[in-house]
Amino acid sequence: THTIVSENRCVILPEGVPMDVAVLFGCALPTGAGIVINQLKPHSGSSVAVFGLGGIGLSSLMALGLFECSTVIAVDIEESKLALARECGATHTINSSKENALQEILKLTSGKGVDYAVEAAGTTRSIEVAFDSVRKFGGLCVFASHPPSEERISLNPHDLISGKRIEGSWGGACYPDTDIPKLAALYLAGKLPLEKLIGKRYQLDEINQALDDLEQRKITRALIDMGYTGN
Repeated sequence: THTIVSENRCVILPEGVPMDVAVLFGCALPTGAGIVINQLKPHSGSSVAVFGLGGIGLSSLMALGLFECSTVIAVDIEESKLALARECGATHTINSSKENALQEILKLTSGKGVDYAVEAAGTTRSIEVAFDSVRKFGGLCVFASHPPSEERISLNPHDLISGKRIEGSWGGACYPDTDIPKLAALYLAGKLPLEKLIGKRYQLDEINQALDDLEQRKITRALIDMGYTGN
């Protein structure tokens, strides 16, 4: 078994979770999956858009596979991440560096917008577009990113009185003591393919290269081998 620290709490994972997967349970996975499981709770046949396919966005996408969503749209600027999103259950993908994401989402939803949007791209603009993409009269946008504190998002007040909703997420509303073992059990049952989140493995002396690759969006999650032998 492995012990991880999440939200300043120590949590023991069930036996059978390998070390390289165990490291994913610290932040991005509980946040991304928690947004879906604890906050969205999408109904059967619903439509969802996920903006940003880093650790949080991909974790959200995987968690959507636990629900019977009819349309799952993944939005990013990297083709490699969009390809991975298709492997993880996305029914449609949009490269927002080449296409207008909002226009494409409206086309896919007959002009209505999606029932839910998860924003994990990290910019004020992506939060605004994610909010614009949800339908009136009940659509919900949940964002997990935190742009620079001096920046502000701009929303149309009429959208709010038309029933669109927006809320932030602190750690996916997860309670680590109970939610992390549940996520681990889902992984062990083959319902969360978490190994797909690990983009590349690096030795400790390659850590600067790992940081550079992450900054340049070449990978999703870097795994640093600290030389652990299991002894």
